Amino acid sequence: MNIAYFLDQNDFTLKDVVELQDVKIIIDEETNKNTEISVVKKLNSIKGDIICIKEDNDITYLGVISSPINENGSNKYTLTAKYITNLFDRAIFLENEQLIKNVGIEDFIKYTIENQFTNTADTLLNKSYIEVEVLTHTPIQKNVTTDNGVYNFHTYINNATQLYGITYEFNIEGKKLKIKIKKETEKQAIFDTTISDIVDYLEVFEENYTAKVNVKSESGNIYTLYLLNDKTTTTDMNNANRVLGEVENRYVQEDSDLQQTALDVMAGNRYSHLIQFKINIFSKIFDVSSLKIGMPFKMKSKEGIIYDTYLSCISRQLNSNFVELKFGSIRIDFIDRLNQERTVY
Repeated sequence: MNIAYFLDQNDFTLKDVVELQDVKIIIDEETNKNTEISVVKKLNSIKGDIICIKEDNDITYLGVISSPINENGSNKYTLTAKYITNLFDRAIFLENEQLIKNVGIEDFIKYTIENQFTNTADTLLNKSYIEVEVLTHTPIQKNVTTDNGVYNFHTYINNATQLYGITYEFNIEGKKLKIKIKKETEKQAIFDTTISDIVDYLEVFEENYTAKVNVKSESGNIYTLYLLNDKTTTTDMNNANRVLGEVENRYVQEDSDLQQTALDVMAGNRYSHLIQFKINIFSKIFDVSSLKIGMPFKMKSKEGIIYDTYLSCISRQLNSNFVELKFGSIRIDFIDRLNQERTVY
């Protein structure tokens, strides 16, 4: 049985309980796609409220209502929801940025949630039901990119997942929404896409990449990185192992951001939605229930090439025995791609 619980965005009190007949859940942090839900009763919930979907008493989805709609004046109501991280889709002022370099990006995210969303001077709007726990501490030598001191926090935490492997585990305990923040540092599992539990396999290669990046600071200093054919980088323009490709130019305010910005651009060379497939939720080979957005994997493709990647999208039709997975930001090994070498176990 699939039950949807609708919770007030301000105090987390229960507003509606509805049994769902059919819904496709989509969690996609790269494209921020909607999950569409139809119900046969008028809801008390409004835009911004939280939806929790349980399947046989297990939480399968947490989201934020983005637009409840009455369908043609009938008794059928359709609403859309985005993944729960959209609670933090707000432009905010930058504060306490030094935490990123001195303590960890996870600690900066926790501080920002607590000081911008849960414990502000405006108690009426505080989401005091949110509790945040930091499990790892990862210093990053990179300033936050802002527009005159303002930035979108949801975009920032998604970028932290894509660039630095930071993940967010949401759970409901009592009347609290608990968030655990950590960098995925466990050894990557190898996902073999040739197993029989996997169907509808699709692989698309993206071969455009940046081979040189120049980053200039406000003071006029320039830092340049070049891509090598073993997917590493160098500052040596005359290195014999350089590869041909596009040239990128970037601008930063602080000299301290020069190197990290160049590295981030190079990291983008290896990022794209390249592999997607469906896997049986009852697979004996892989624990599908343990999957969460941002988890790192080594992906063995149908061609036998192994890629470093992370899970960027999970979608599933409730009552289906298959879940669809997309792996974005695949780190292409340029020796494999340019020289067609094969990697084996």
